[in-house]
Amino acid sequence: MEKVQALIEKIKTDLQDGKSDEEMAQSLLPFFGKDPEFDGQVAEHLATIAHMKVAVLLQRMLQVSDKKKVQKIIRRALYRLKNRGIAIEEIPPKKEESILRPLQAEPPKGFGGGFDFMGHRFRWLVIPHRGRGWRVMRGVTSDTKGLIEFSGEEMTRKGFKAFFEEIQGKSSFPLVEMEPSYVGFLYVQAYQLTLEKKGILPQDFLSLKSEIEGIKKEYDKPLIYLYLQAEELAGDDRVLRRGGDLLKADLFQSWRIEEDQIRPYADEVWEAEESKIVLNQAQKEVRFQAIYQKALSELFSGEKRFLYKRRLEEMAYLLFKLGKEEEARVSVAAALDLEKPLNLIQPNPFLFQLVIKSIFTLLAEAYEKKVKEPSLIVKP
Repeated sequence: MEKVQALIEKIKTDLQDGKSDEEMAQSLLPFFGKDPEFDGQVAEHLATIAHMKVAVLLQRMLQVSDKKKVQKIIRRALYRLKNRGIAIEEIPPKKEESILRPLQAEPPKGFGGGFDFMGHRFRWLVIPHRGRGWRVMRGVTSDTKGLIEFSGEEMTRKGFKAFFEEIQGKSSFPLVEMEPSYVGFLYVQAYQLTLEKKGILPQDFLSLKSEIEGIKKEYDKPLIYLYLQAEELAGDDRVLRRGGDLLKADLFQSWRIEEDQIRPYADEVWEAEESKIVLNQAQKEVRFQAIYQKALSELFSGEKRFLYKRRLEEMAYLLFKLGKEEEARVSVAAALDLEKPLNLIQPNPFLFQLVIKSIFTLLAEAYEKKVKEPSLIVKP
């Protein structure tokens, strides 16, 4: 009994440490198949742990067991887990497999894209299922609203590859590989945000939620910090000064502050430009600078600043994975600077240029629209 308890505690520790079902199987299967009573006790204890990875572990035990009594106990344990809300795959046991050669399954795959200016982002989570193809989950999440779209479907490996390549070819937002446990973590975050905002949850997500939770791990910081050290970039003014240049990169081309938020400041810039008071260019520039600082102060003095910090950190990971390490370093430096209170004398270069870009993009669109409007003057 002590040996069984020790093994169960080891499995619980592995779950807390976020180990894969493959790693957990390597710990369990060498002890399995030697004593039917031991095997049955292990299966019964596993049934008390409501986790997707435990269900996968029991399925592997079922596949390698050649004792009908043990098989019956394992099936009963799987049934108990199913009644507790754990998704169970019906897989027939494979008695020819040796207990010393656990079944090999392809690991899950994760992919993520960049943010658009609204804070929307595309993510994929792909979980291979033995004998049933691949479960492909795709979703669009918002860092202000939660889950926007979500779908899950079964595909063959070949079908997924062709579909993924087609999506990549059509999209202007590249996808990069991402730890599947991190994608799961971000999906669960988006789910929780949807609940907070009293939004509508996609039905596919609700049906696959337990499978996603079985993949996810907890993260206390974005993935980019596995590759770049915050201590090296925090306060590096040389790198930080290049923050505004990020908006020239393709990945940031769509970034702008939403129209309803930036319009009041764009109107002020327009009024200053068209003022009946005669101002020289230097005086106008002083007025413009005051408007930019006002926009920074009113828009980014609170939570919105930290929202952009997280967006820049996630974009840094995308840049890094695309081989643009220097741009990733600039993105991290700009993000870390947003931990500090706003300094209107030396504003964050990225946010400052974002304000300017957003104002003049809106003014340019308004001007273009006005030019295209038909004139009401009838020419003779």
